[in-house]
Amino acid sequence: MVQRSNKFLLLIMFRKISTQPIVRVVVVEDDENDRDLLVRQLRKSEIDHHVKFLSDGKEALNFLSSLPEPEPFCNLIAIFLDLKLPGMNGVRLLGEIRKIPRVRDTPVIIMTSSLDPKDFEACQELKVSAFIPKPVTFELFSKAITGLPHI
Repeated sequence: MVQRSNKFLLLIMFRKISTQPIVRVVVVEDDENDRDLLVRQLRKSEIDHHVKFLSDGKEALNFLSSLPEPEPFCNLIAIFLDLKLPGMNGVRLLGEIRKIPRVRDTPVIIMTSSLDPKDFEACQELKVSAFIPKPVTFELFSKAITGLPHI
């Protein structure tokens, strides 16, 4: 009888509870070439599955605001964010992300070609984890994700 209940418990623990795909990484980037470069870097780090791509700030805010509670061991690892987005710029989106309880502590990695010190200062105030200058190289990507949980 004990063996049977252990098998049942294991089935419950490991079955997929949701029919929705599990999202572990969110990429907010409107440029297809930059997205492709990032996908290559995610693939090299073996975290290219479970990625959600969004191409503008408003779409990203809607998605992040409506995320359900995570399944066990399936929380969001990181948000990769471009600063120059249509609809809502990346700095404003970052400020909104920090107001959403479900994702406010999620590490945000900024990918940008901007050299504007105001952007840098605003992002620092909003506690970004790292900056990756574009184009994204594997070396810069690796440095940026070092120390992130589950990577």
